[in-house]
Amino acid sequence: MRKLNMIRPYLFLLIVLFLAACSAQGGEPTVSLVIPTAAVTADAPAVQATATSELPVPPTLAPTTEPTSQPISQPTSPPPASSTGDEIQYQVAFVTANDTLNVRSGPGVVNEVIGELAPSASGIRITGSGQVVAGSTWVPIAAGALTGWVNGRYLAETMPETTFCQSAEVSKLVADLKTAVANQDGNLLAQLIHPERGLRIHHAWWNPEVFITQADARQIFTSAAGYDWGVQDGSGLPIVGSFKDNILPLLQQDLILAEETSCNEILHGGTAGFVRLPDGYEAVQYYSLHRPGTDEFAGMNWGTWVVGVEQWQGTYYVSFLVHFQWEI
Repeated sequence: MRKLNMIRPYLFLLIVLFLAACSAQGGEPTVSLVIPTAAVTADAPAVQATATSELPVPPTLAPTTEPTSQPISQPTSPPPASSTGDEIQYQVAFVTANDTLNVRSGPGVVNEVIGELAPSASGIRITGSGQVVAGSTWVPIAAGALTGWVNGRYLAETMPETTFCQSAEVSKLVADLKTAVANQDGNLLAQLIHPERGLRIHHAWWNPEVFITQADARQIFTSAAGYDWGVQDGSGLPIVGSFKDNILPLLQQDLILAEETSCNEILHGGTAGFVRLPDGYEAVQYYSLHRPGTDEFAGMNWGTWVVGVEQWQGTYYVSFLVHFQWEI
């Protein structure tokens, strides 16, 4: 009995050790392992978990909302179509045969000349909105492979002759011109002239051009402002003075009293001189109003006014006036 009592402590210790061993094999450990970070070096940075929606967009997949075309000074996009669905085209106007129209890199004469258009150039497209520089509207154009900016004052819209000659708007414009002259109504005359493109007047086709602004037109019938109208045929004497003294009498005689009218044909009587438009005016269509001569002077005292009419941005304007009469 005494021996049994001595063995009991050892048996209890064996049982405890046996139970501890069984627990280590069948249960989860209660102590969690801590992984040290001291072993991570600067050459091996830790990888951070990031949601894919927050990843930066690769450069090749970046949005392309910004235009990649050329600058506005040389646009390449097609111009807006006209109301008929046809693209409006223009041609060079008021440029003499020995000159060219400069095409510049931007609006205004301060910009570099990058090309030239011949006086007879056509098939020109306006490709965007114009910009007013020093009183002139410069427009971006494309003429074949050439793109750039030109002074819009030297362009005229290309229009089929039948469209022009059959236009009721053109006929009314010419009638309104006669009314303005008959009544010496400067305000009405100003309304018939483009506010920037103005009115070009020739005492004779071979005499120099006199440019009348819209503001000038309002006072033209009463103003004493002098102009150089050129020289008299035959005598060569200078014609200098006001519109009311040198041009108005010819308008009253040959425009108001005209008996014949023609579209794009210069009606005239007998003459020893040439009958033609001033150099550079061929691009603009016109009406001629002719007063035949009388028997008293064998028909040689005839007179004709050619009224140039151009369309700009959908509206017709009187563009030029050229007088014709007997020449020696």
